[in-house]
Amino acid sequence: MRKVFVLFALCFFVSGFSMSYDISVTLNPKKKTIHGRETIKWRNNFETPTDIIPLHLYMNAFSNNKTVFMAESGGKHRSFKLKEDKIDNFGYCKVKSVKVNGENYTNNFKYIRQIKNPERLKLFKPDEITEIRVKPDNTIGVIFLKNPAEKGKEITIEIQFETKFPKIFARTGYWKTFFMAGQWFPKIAVFEGENGWNCHLFHLNSEFFADFSDYRVSITAPKDYVIGATGVKVEEKTNGNFKTHTFEAKNVIDFAWTAWDKWQVAEDKWHNVPLMLLYPPGLKHTVKRQFKALKSALDSYARLTKHPYPYPHFTLVCPPPKAQGAGGMEYPMLVTGGYTSYKIPERLRFPEMLIIHEFGHNYFYAIFATNEFENAWMDEGINSFATAYGIEKGYGNQIDLPFLQVPPYTMERLGFVMYKGKEAPSKASWEFISNSVYSTLSYGKPTIYLRTLENLIGEEKFREIFDVYYQKFAFTHPTPEDFFSCVKEVAGEKYYNFIKQAITTGSRIDFAIFSAKSQEEQKLFGYDFNFNPIKKEKKKSKDKEKTYINRVVVENRGDFKNLPIKVLVVLKNGEKKTFQWDGSGDWKAFEFKSKSPIEYAFADPDKVYACDQNLANNIKSYTSKTTKTIANYSLGIASLFELVLNTLSLGI
Repeated sequence: MRKVFVLFALCFFVSGFSMSYDISVTLNPKKKTIHGRETIKWRNNFETPTDIIPLHLYMNAFSNNKTVFMAESGGKHRSFKLKEDKIDNFGYCKVKSVKVNGENYTNNFKYIRQIKNPERLKLFKPDEITEIRVKPDNTIGVIFLKNPAEKGKEITIEIQFETKFPKIFARTGYWKTFFMAGQWFPKIAVFEGENGWNCHLFHLNSEFFADFSDYRVSITAPKDYVIGATGVKVEEKTNGNFKTHTFEAKNVIDFAWTAWDKWQVAEDKWHNVPLMLLYPPGLKHTVKRQFKALKSALDSYARLTKHPYPYPHFTLVCPPPKAQGAGGMEYPMLVTGGYTSYKIPERLRFPEMLIIHEFGHNYFYAIFATNEFENAWMDEGINSFATAYGIEKGYGNQIDLPFLQVPPYTMERLGFVMYKGKEAPSKASWEFISNSVYSTLSYGKPTIYLRTLENLIGEEKFREIFDVYYQKFAFTHPTPEDFFSCVKEVAGEKYYNFIKQAITTGSRIDFAIFSAKSQEEQKLFGYDFNFNPIKKEKKKSKDKEKTYINRVVVENRGDFKNLPIKVLVVLKNGEKKTFQWDGSGDWKAFEFKSKSPIEYAFADPDKVYACDQNLANNIKSYTSKTTKTIANYSLGIASLFELVLNTLSLGI
């Protein structure tokens, strides 16, 4: 029944009932500009009327050094920097004219920085700006309607615009004759009825949020340029030295494209879905490797969600090595990967991780169109888990050298366990104390807590959560509670509470072995219980077997209660004993007798709790101090090595 509902919903969205874009642009490679016009059809499907239409103009984040994005980033994104020495390095999106239902509305359009008291429009939250450093900029434009748009009212908006590409350092822009066009056109924000418009300023850490739409986009460029884009190419026309490429995409939340006169093209297929790879000269040797990673991603996400990739085409873009600022970014039906070097050993699977992660956003961002401004963990965190899942299913290890094997979840774990603060992933992107904390809590913490949930309930039931999530919320804007409710439906109240606490609080899990001791059992001496003196034995028999009384205390030092934990006790003679604790209370003692003393005790030997804050305290030995020192030293070296690997990896 649910699958029938999903098919019905998909047909509804594909119809373009609520919104559509028809865009035509011409690329001028010398001036690094596009001149375009777009016709947007938008319908109010809510009871609440609106008298404004806000537009995202993301490219204006790169117009000067005092925009919100530039003030927060200092002109840096990941490891790339915008050089401010040339005006040509900056970019913009300029609205030149506006019509609404055929009437000239150019004078009714204002950039938000031109509006007196813009806070009254409630297009951004008060804490998005500061008194001095961060002020409203031109990344939001507003069309003031002469008459409110009531429920069912359809509006046709015609906009002429000019976009100047910045020198690439943050996702979009140009390098020489290469262009990556992301967030390049005026785009309507998301209307939420009585909650108003969800339209934020463009922050360093915030990404994007948009409604599902149908797109028809025509791109005119010099005829020797190769174009890759969201959607399916439906037409190609040559006019002298120029060629117009027309693409159509149904039921997507965005549209991106790339143009370059040096693109190399490779094609493949996954089941019935055509695949295209655009790559720079010199990287032909990576084609098979990149397609393998892409197909592995398609396989693993279909496995995890129990639903195959639903769109009719997919394009993978591998940017030029000197334009890596464009790499590692997601758009519907098109993503950018990246090779930072021409020679990366195949067993160092960082390019694979990047391709799988960015493809995965076509589920967690494009199909599940969550609010990336306010709930980044819902796309980045869930998708980071799914990335590790894809590496594990497709390759086994993230690093797979003869002398070193590193599982994919290890790469996500270390950043979080090193974080000592109390912030939660459920914050808006601009509310985190720092960029690194945003990354740790939006990517790392959800990954390892979802891995823990999978371990607790089993892979099949875990996949069922995503099946239900897809059936209920694909091609919608799911909220955090929507996802939590799917966990509850499949796994029950206990695990609903677990994952909700993990995401909405600064809670941690930390199980520890407090003590592990063995004591040789002694005969009774002194007075017996009838108050008679006990005679001592004259001699001890050397051949008499010893008996030991053992006591192991496991402690819950974390914030989660009532989670089950297994304790493994290994004796010196190799014998093993296991105990179970339901997690109630702060600690639990296990006592038993044996013919051999304890060698060590291990809390969570099966590594169910991938999110355990401190693995070093999970094991305790009852041996010589030298052995303890060696064990602790080994754990320390392992943690240090994880840190080095995590630092070298691409945290996209």
